[in-house]
Amino acid sequence: MKRLLHRLYLGLGGLAAFWALGMVSASEFGKSAALMATALPGFAGLCLLLRARPAGLSVTTLGVIAVFFFDAATKGFLRDYFGMRPNHLLVLQAVFNTNASEAGEFFRHHWRDVAEASAVFVMLMSAAVVLERRLSRAEAAGATPSLRRSSKIAIASLLTGFLALHLNPTIAKENPLLYWPIRYLDYQGQLAHAAKLQRDLERNMAQRGDWRVQYHGPARKTVVWVIGESLNRNNMSLYGYARNTTPMLNSLRNDLIVFRDVVSSEPATMASLMKMLTPASLDDPEAWTRQPDLVMLAKEAGYRTYWISNQVPNDGWLGLVANRADERVFINKGFGRGENNFDGNLLPDFEAALASDAPRKLIIVHLLGAHPTYDMRYPEDFARFDSTDDAVTAALEAQGRSLWVRRLRNEYDNAVAYNDYVVASLIRKTMSATASSDASLLFSSDHAQEVGHTRNHTGQSAADASGYEIPMLVWTRERVGSPARDALESRPYQTDQIEHTLLGMLDIDSAYYDASHDVLSDAFLPRPRSINGRPY
Repeated sequence: MKRLLHRLYLGLGGLAAFWALGMVSASEFGKSAALMATALPGFAGLCLLLRARPAGLSVTTLGVIAVFFFDAATKGFLRDYFGMRPNHLLVLQAVFNTNASEAGEFFRHHWRDVAEASAVFVMLMSAAVVLERRLSRAEAAGATPSLRRSSKIAIASLLTGFLALHLNPTIAKENPLLYWPIRYLDYQGQLAHAAKLQRDLERNMAQRGDWRVQYHGPARKTVVWVIGESLNRNNMSLYGYARNTTPMLNSLRNDLIVFRDVVSSEPATMASLMKMLTPASLDDPEAWTRQPDLVMLAKEAGYRTYWISNQVPNDGWLGLVANRADERVFINKGFGRGENNFDGNLLPDFEAALASDAPRKLIIVHLLGAHPTYDMRYPEDFARFDSTDDAVTAALEAQGRSLWVRRLRNEYDNAVAYNDYVVASLIRKTMSATASSDASLLFSSDHAQEVGHTRNHTGQSAADASGYEIPMLVWTRERVGSPARDALESRPYQTDQIEHTLLGMLDIDSAYYDASHDVLSDAFLPRPRSINGRPY
């Protein structure tokens, strides 16, 4: 049994190191340690019972340790990246709502973070290999005693205990070999459940009278909603950023209502869009299962609906909503948000939608914006901030940001500058194409990015306000005077209520429209906001 205990010390010592480095929580360490305390000596003891060769014992020992160590390193990486436990729904959506192409771009963008977690794994695993070899040599030098009856009983008890631990669902889900398969099945079950709920909801839509939809606008009306991706307003000169990242929007400033205090409801695309496109909110996240979404209500009010996207088609839950549009265009022919396809390629299809003869039009444009990898979001002539040495660079250096983060900040600002060109072009095209009709455009991002604003990190962040602080602006045919515009722009808002603002812009009354949540309405009332469960 000493031989088995020595090997258990190896495994538990490595897990303790992961815990000491902050890569796993105390709870995760406790559950993993409980599993390892039965699994490692149990399976290694099984080798002794079967009289396996010394090499077999070493391979089994190192195999079990490697599985636990790799699991801990992966959890540590995800915890550092997302700022929360990796079994959180937001993390699962991000991990499973991807593909090989997008995953490749993710690792290209975050290879340093991956390298750090990998280095910890390699170092601890190397130490385990060295110590296991020493144990094997020491054991080979002495006589190999036969197993006593008590030892056999102990080994059998350990294996039985390992299996018994899996009767506890909480412990079973922490088994490294089951952790991701179980969560993947849970996630797929959620998607299947969501699809069933949508089908049930659509079957119930026969009673449309309950919606009480009424259109009270002019005969001809066009509303455009541009959904940005991963844009932080603090990186836009329109909001006072030191770099001139939004020259075209700056030139349109007098025609725009630029909201200065808007935050997303979630720090990730799918979770955020769920609450932007449907009645779901932070207070009632299941409302979308009982009430129609924005596209449904617009169609019921007589709008022809368009979905023009540079993101992947049929993307999980989002595809269910997009497919309700009367006309759908997906220009991204690749395999995910990691594809190198510029948002400017959407402009011809957008112009075609504007030129259509439908009297009422809702055009939803879904951009790739500044989604990582940042340097894939813009053509070369927009690489304006590469190797820039300015006040922003100096501030980042003073804050101790790494060279890598400073470089990615430059690339991110390039992406913001290209987004400025695309969004300003969409606004100008809407202005010119709808000169004889009522028209308006709303631009908002799904969430933001942390790019060295509060810590040495780039990417999504549930832990930092910079992961939520987004731009939102409105253009309307009727220009708003300065005093009223200033009052509007200072209103605090969170995007889980944005469907009310869109319904107001669409001139649609319904049982689901609440003017107090419409940021453009005179009846608007500010409400408490929160990010990651904390007041903002």
